Amino acid sequence: MAAIRYQVGLLLFTVVAVCVLYDETDRYYFKKPKQFDLPEQKDKDLNRLLATTSDKVLKGDDPAWGKHRLAVIVPYRGAFEELLLFVPHLHKFLCDRRIRHKIFVIHQVDKFRFNRGFLINVGFLLSRDKFDYLAMHDIDLLPINPMLNYSYPEQGPYHLSSPEYHPDYHGRRFIGGILLFTREDFTKVKGMTNGDWGWGGEDNELFTRIRLSKLKLTRASGLTTGRNTFKNTHDESKRPRDKERFDAIKGNQFELDGKYGFHNADYKLERVVNMKIDEADVTIYNVKLHCNILETPWCQTNYTVSDFKKQKNKNAIKN
Repeated sequence: MAAIRYQVGLLLFTVVAVCVLYDETDRYYFKKPKQFDLPEQKDKDLNRLLATTSDKVLKGDDPAWGKHRLAVIVPYRGAFEELLLFVPHLHKFLCDRRIRHKIFVIHQVDKFRFNRGFLINVGFLLSRDKFDYLAMHDIDLLPINPMLNYSYPEQGPYHLSSPEYHPDYHGRRFIGGILLFTREDFTKVKGMTNGDWGWGGEDNELFTRIRLSKLKLTRASGLTTGRNTFKNTHDESKRPRDKERFDAIKGNQFELDGKYGFHNADYKLERVVNMKIDEADVTIYNVKLHCNILETPWCQTNYTVSDFKKQKNKNAIKN
């Protein structure tokens, strides 16, 4: 009975959270979704529809959709409201386009600063055996334009949220937001750096890895929706970003950090949670990342940019 009460309580909490988040501007995202447009699903009666829809279709993994399988890797910490929006929206978006997929949320539960690149490396290690390509995906970026292409990137890394369409970032070498890799190409660049703790920097270093690996980077193009191609759900007032920007004072942000990659991503898997959000499946990995404080002291939340500059000056005097 306790377990039943817990499940009912969790359901009520989720419903309340979604209701609180809903407003008139979000009507597009929460209106009743269209049913899967498959030949055997013409009956409009919902009960009969669910009875005739295979479990694989509902889970987004119907073999009839093709041989490739996408691992959506989502670095995460403390963005619960964004999680409630992201999972059902992206699941429906991918199902509507017959993309076989699974959403993996890599939840950082240690005491250190957030490390997006490290978390993506962990997600790759946990998913690579069963999925042949990945999308590193920000949780606060929802695809809107139906022409956005999440299919297998045969020609090389594919930047879906290109500077032309990202709501906020427009730099020529920007490759953040949503970036697709085949398993082989991500292996070739050795993943991302584990050394960029805090907000920003890891994408710039990845740009250099792609270039030095002689991979062809392509971007989404030919869309007419401009800055309305995606919706950014991040609310700075509710979840402010870490303002200690260490990447900007380390020197060249695009310098290769060859010391780190998925091959030495040292972490501990604390818990695996499989759950549904509005009938969309998601697997959440709670992980603790390891930080070598002597090498990257800025992983500590009480370590500031001022501390970094002082240490940098001391090292310069010694040398």
